[in-house]
Amino acid sequence: MARESALDRSLRQALEDRAESGMTIIDLYKRPFPFAPDLFSNDYLSLGKDPILRKNFLNRLETSPNLFGSTGSRYANGDSAGHQALERRLEDHYRAGCTLLFNSGFNANLGFFGSVPQPEDVLLIDELIHASTREGIRLSAARDNMYRFPHNSIDGFRETLNKVLKNHSKIGAGEATVFVAVESLYSVDGDFAPLKEIVEIVEELVPADSAHIIVDEAHTTGICGPHGEGYVSLLGLNNRVHTTLHTFGKAVNMMGGVIITTPAVRLHLTNFANNIIFSTALPHALIHAINAIFDVIASPRGDEARRNLVENCKYGHAALSAALKDIPDDILAVDDSPNAHVGELYSPIIPVFVTKAQELAAFLIERGYAPTPLTFPVVRRPRIRTLMHGGNTKDEIDGFIACLREWALAQLATTTDMLTPRARL
Repeated sequence: MARESALDRSLRQALEDRAESGMTIIDLYKRPFPFAPDLFSNDYLSLGKDPILRKNFLNRLETSPNLFGSTGSRYANGDSAGHQALERRLEDHYRAGCTLLFNSGFNANLGFFGSVPQPEDVLLIDELIHASTREGIRLSAARDNMYRFPHNSIDGFRETLNKVLKNHSKIGAGEATVFVAVESLYSVDGDFAPLKEIVEIVEELVPADSAHIIVDEAHTTGICGPHGEGYVSLLGLNNRVHTTLHTFGKAVNMMGGVIITTPAVRLHLTNFANNIIFSTALPHALIHAINAIFDVIASPRGDEARRNLVENCKYGHAALSAALKDIPDDILAVDDSPNAHVGELYSPIIPVFVTKAQELAAFLIERGYAPTPLTFPVVRRPRIRTLMHGGNTKDEIDGFIACLREWALAQLATTTDMLTPRARL
């Protein structure tokens, strides 16, 4: 048997420490593929296996002279008429001035925050902002000027912004910028940002030429707003939010992302974002796929998929709450968060809080589902997340909820049995 190297020992110890902390350790080759209905993926509009979309995509491939890789970065020789045409199409779709494609939403955040904020600027972020934003900030020239505000707290945001303005006088003087970074829909808690209120506070307190609001729409791309334009558009804030990020890896069912921003920011990213300069551009086949999917998203079929998603989200929230009403919260619970819906738009992400998250996940995996348990210290309250889709049926949702109740009732029976006094022999 080969001797364990120093590196292998260190890596093994890191994994053991992570497991001891309660975090989930995943071995991709030991995790079974799901066979139950999909209630855990980000395929919100259920386009992944759509036969009409498939046919449209294949037709595009048949008629295209370019099919495979771009062979280089867009900064070098990997740009093409197809890449630029897709950007122009997305500018029309989002009714925006400038767009820039990235290889993923993660890469887009990395590129933006790693290159756009300047040394005198300030970064004001929601405390639960995505890891990609935090990784970008680690590379940022303004990384030492970062402030966090309590998650989705309007009062906390106002207080922290006032602190920023007090500590950084150049913002008020119009000589520096405060970047306000939020997500439209947070994937861990499944709650929407109070974006309208945040925008209003920024406009009230910060000079117009010193503010830059950026919204990550990863989990609202395609699922809301006119023609699937997203959350910013749904709220009518297109001209009051400076930059938005849309990813193609969730409802769009592909990979890649796009930043919608100002001409100055786009030009800066093209010349300063290392993942634009040094990463091979999206392959031509993906450009065709993204176009084919936006054909659906912007069409009446897309509107129908969004209506179905809204109905399933409403049903899922109500059915889960009703089914778990008689289950003690320390076994299984869902919270009726006020930010889980905005008007008639309900979050497709429903956290199910469970102390024994890993045990529940193992139970559901045996029944063909694909949960990923989230445990401390990743989250304060352990949970699994269920995600509604436009293509789910009520029977599928009810069947999943029945599995949750089966597990919860077994836990309750075990707990009751342990607490029942035993006769002494």
